[in-house]
Formats: sequence, structure tokens, C-alpha cells
Amino acid sequence: MSLPLPSTGTLPDSWHVRVPVFEGPLDLLLHLIKVHKVEIVDIPVALICDQFHHYLDIMEVLNLDMAGDYIYMAAYLIHLKSKMLLPRPKTLAGKEVDEDPREDLVQRLLEYRRLKDAAQSFAEVDSQRRGMWVRKSDEIRRIAKEDTPELDISEISLFDLLRTFRHVLERFERENPEPLQLRGEVYSVRSQIERLVARLASGKPVDLMDDLTTLRNRSEAVAAFLAVLEMARLFLIRLHVTEKGHVLLYRTETQLDAGTLETVQG
Repeated sequence: MSLPLPSTGTLPDSWHVRVPVFEGPLDLLLHLIKVHKVEIVDIPVALICDQFHHYLDIMEVLNLDMAGDYIYMAAYLIHLKSKMLLPRPKTLAGKEVDEDPREDLVQRLLEYRRLKDAAQSFAEVDSQRRGMWVRKSDEIRRIAKEDTPELDISEISLFDLLRTFRHVLERFERENPEPLQLRGEVYSVRSQIERLVARLASGKPVDLMDDLTTLRNRSEAVAAFLAVLEMARLFLIRLHVTEKGHVLLYRTETQLDAGTLETVQG
């Protein structure tokens, strides 16, 4: 008996991971299918399963909260991978059954992609309509007081950041087979923020890959990567991904002060 696909409505809201263009395990699967340029109707289960687990490993390294849906999907992919390796059952006539174990997943992904495309279309229409109508002056003042500015990272996705960081970890594993043991040395996110602010003071962009690979060890690289995410949240930097896949950090006009730094955890 095959495992049922996870339902997005079975877990508490506090367990769900929601960041821009990253809404759950189906979204991650669509991203992997797009990156590897494969057809949804003919998914290479072994490849996608291995890549899915790579992303979960990176989330675990960064201590990111993973919703139960991701863990369930990982187990489902392993189960599906094992079914693809087993011989198909045969009928009384001696012929193999044509049932494809991937059919349920394919239909779910196609439906999810259709709904995601529709939601994107509605969002674009809504954005255009908001620019066409003028609000009353008192309503503008009320919105300015109540609305909290949202972080806009439309030029780059969480997948791009995780992929860059995964390459850094793999490079550390190749070049440093025996990890360096340091006693009593702690790398804080705050100190890494101060270091990056100093590097960006010249006004020149900083290449994330080059910056991380110049650090002393894995622990400092983790602290630096978390500092980049925190600086983006505080609008201290702007992120841009180049055509070659390099992630660049640009300084914004927002100034780092002692009060802002106190809000940083770790």
C-alpha cells in the first residue's frame, strides 16, 4: 500500500514555513523540477529524492524550523523511490501492470502549479489595480501608521541562498576533510553583521560566495550566512543574483545603530 500525499491543512499554522516563493514541499519539488529541466509527467524520482534531502540537510544545519509536511514528503519520496526499483506486479495473463507509482505525485504537482500560476496572475492584476486608483489622504495616513513594510527579495529566492550556502559547505568538506576543533571560540551573528557593514562601507558590492569561503571554519560561515539573512530583514542590505548565479550584497541607505543591533538574536 502506498503512502498518501501530505495534506496542507492537517498541521497547525505555527508549523508551516512561509517565506517569499517558498510555500511548502510541493513548491520545493517544482523548483527542483525546474532547475533540472525535467518533465513533471516523467519525474526522475531518484534524482529529485536526493536533491530534496540535500535541501533538508541545509535547513537542519541552519537550525531552520521544518514543517511536518517537509519531513513527510521526504519519507514519501523514499517510499516512491523504493517502489520504482521493485519489479511491477503481473496480472494473470503474465503482463506487467501499467500503473505508474508516480501518478499521484504528478497529478498533485500539476494541480499545485496550476493554482500557483493562477494566484500569481491575480496578484499581478491586484498590483496593477492598486496603482490605478487614488486613495483619500486620510486613508493614506492610516495605512502609513498601520502597515509594516515587507522585505522585497523578488530578485532572489531562498533556494538561491540555500544553493550558494550548500556549495560553500561542500567546498569546506573537500578542502578540510578533518574539521578544525576550536575550544571556547564562538562566532556571533552580531559580530558578523558588524564585519559585513564594515566591508560594505566602501560602497562596493560583496560577493557572498567569496566572503564565506574566506572565513576560518564552518561555524563562522554559518554565523555569517545567518547575519546576511538578518541584515536583509533589517533592510541593511539589498540582495541581487547575477546571470552566472553569484549572489551580491549591496548596502542600502538604512543605517545600523545600537538599538537595531540589540534586536539581533545571538
